[in-house]
Amino acid sequence: MDVLATVKIDKVQLKKLAMNLRTLLNERKLSENDIAQAINIPVMTVRRIVSGETADPRISTLTMIADYLNVSIDSLLEDHQSKSVLLMNKNLPRFVPILDWQTAEKIRTVKDLDLKSWKEWHPITLGDQYTLSNEAFALESRPSMQPRFPLGTLFIIEPNEKPADTDIVLVKINKENTLSLRELIIDPPKWQLQPVVNGSEMIFYDKKDHTIMGVTILTMLCSRNKTA
Repeated sequence: MDVLATVKIDKVQLKKLAMNLRTLLNERKLSENDIAQAINIPVMTVRRIVSGETADPRISTLTMIADYLNVSIDSLLEDHQSKSVLLMNKNLPRFVPILDWQTAEKIRTVKDLDLKSWKEWHPITLGDQYTLSNEAFALESRPSMQPRFPLGTLFIIEPNEKPADTDIVLVKINKENTLSLRELIIDPPKWQLQPVVNGSEMIFYDKKDHTIMGVTILTMLCSRNKTA
């Protein structure tokens, strides 16, 4: 008999566990069924834990759920009050959706997308310097961005970050409804949008003509296997 198969938690911890799981599901736009399918357990098992009905959840089940959500079991039992459970675990990776450029051009924010069925995600660990919002996303470099940004470079875009001098920003050219990555040079009172693509022209930022969709807070080179 495995005496560590279940974990005994009191009613207060049980309530915290259920509340933290509901918060995470809401933040990730996940359903109980999504988790059940991902870790191959009955959806009723997940539902009973999320609702607080299970007084002695199995350690193995909590471990799988915590691993899937990239948090620790301890954090699920802690009182985070109004703070995000994810923000209490900054050293643990967050997952952001990888968008193609065509999709990114069509939306105002990733909240416009149904991320429950999104297939491409990338784990991000930032530490204390930045905080990823639920609107953060990734874009992959285009061939024209070489050699500065080799193929496979991912740009992690944070829409809620305030642009600063020398930032790489994602700019929407409003008239053409196209997106462009530009290096922001602030030379008061003007903002220059320098190209990252050889041969492109510098443009001056004008809020009537351009919308800064977000700031690149991280670039990384990765290799992804694409499947048909």
